[in-house]
Amino acid sequence: MKKILLATTMLAGFAGAAAAEVTVTGEARMGIIDDGGVNGAQFTSRVRVKFVMEGETDGGLAFGAEVRNDQSSGNGGTIDIVDTNDIDGDGNVTEVITTINNGTTGTTNGDSVVYISGAFGKLSMGDVGTAADNIVGNVSGVGLTGLGDYNELGYLGNDKTAAKYEYTSGAFTGALSVGQQYDGVDATVSIAVKYAAETFSVALGYEDADGDDQLTLGADATFGAVTAKVRVADQDSAADTRAAVSIDYVAGATTFTAFYADHGTDDGFGIGAAYDLGGGASVKGGIVDTDLGDTAFDLGVAMTF
Repeated sequence: MKKILLATTMLAGFAGAAAAEVTVTGEARMGIIDDGGVNGAQFTSRVRVKFVMEGETDGGLAFGAEVRNDQSSGNGGTIDIVDTNDIDGDGNVTEVITTINNGTTGTTNGDSVVYISGAFGKLSMGDVGTAADNIVGNVSGVGLTGLGDYNELGYLGNDKTAAKYEYTSGAFTGALSVGQQYDGVDATVSIAVKYAAETFSVALGYEDADGDDQLTLGADATFGAVTAKVRVADQDSAADTRAAVSIDYVAGATTFTAFYADHGTDDGFGIGAAYDLGGGASVKGGIVDTDLGDTAFDLGVAMTF
């Protein structure tokens, strides 16, 4: 991945002025997708730019921030500016606060995280997700666009202004997160732990979202060119336990992926492949078939910068 590094020396009225760094990276994609709807195959594209700002105090305390901005094509002629950071403080992180005419199709969105870290661990605020989501995660998905991310079993927290504490010691990692409390809704609280060895890892996460609990277990193992992943989620408000498994097989520059997911009331599977072209570009495609609708597929070129 190519990076543009901007180094800025912070001028101060005392000796030993600190230096801050800003790193700019990006990713993009272009191709075709058929989501199984009435429109058939359509063009799809997206651009993301990420800014990472890092610094360190004279005492060795690291601090920084990350900002991501997205632009993706769709079927409209405007760009919606979404209040993902709850600027107006009403607790709604999905409302459109303004719409502009872009002359092309698209939507725009952004996420941000601010953190401090040191020997005590790392404390972050912003769009950090829950501890369970961060530590346990999901099995592998397929396709250029993710094709609905059906491989993901889902986590309870989606707060854009949460706080997360994370600490790592050797092979063990632990995390605790607390979401924002608003409009009489209790904050989502999550705790997770993970043990990661050289060829395998196991993780366990717990979430409490306003009285609805979920326990998620994950395990990964690598055997040569094959990586297997398993996730199981048990949610109090759901009648059935959800589970997913994926297999990744690396053959030279090509990675083949397959997954199966049981969401309790419906299940499905996906297969896909990615071919590394070098220089940050790859060809990706996938097919997903579920009980929820018709078969979906996509194919195109993914890029990282």
